[in-house]
Amino acid sequence: MKRFHGYGDWTLNDGWEFAKLPLGSGREDALAASWTKVDLPHDWLIWQAGDLYESADAWYRRTLRGEDVDAENAILCFDGVYMDCDVMLNGEKLVSHPYGYTAFQVDLSGKIRPGENELMVHIRHQSPNTRWY
Repeated sequence: MKRFHGYGDWTLNDGWEFAKLPLGSGREDALAASWTKVDLPHDWLIWQAGDLYESADAWYRRTLRGEDVDAENAILCFDGVYMDCDVMLNGEKLVSHPYGYTAFQVDLSGKIRPGENELMVHIRHQSPNTRWY
């Protein structure tokens, strides 16, 4: 994740949680998972060095407080997410991005509520693919 353009120019690289689940997991599976605190950038595939090409799902989540951002002018910018991902806010899928080597943006304008908002990124990594170490 690169920058969050909201109130000012903030980075949202800290304060994330991560969970690795079997390929095909859904949001309910992720909500019930064990989470680990991480900061971005984070390469979840190297967590298990013995299987760098493992097919699995990665989930990231972070809380956004509506009072901390300009909820009417909020753009979330990603430098890249490998490989197929969905970005959700409060359980609503906002964007699907099918390629891991390109930057993309998610418009959160008008979707951030007062109080706590749950931002989730669901990544599906399936071998074989073009990722290499």
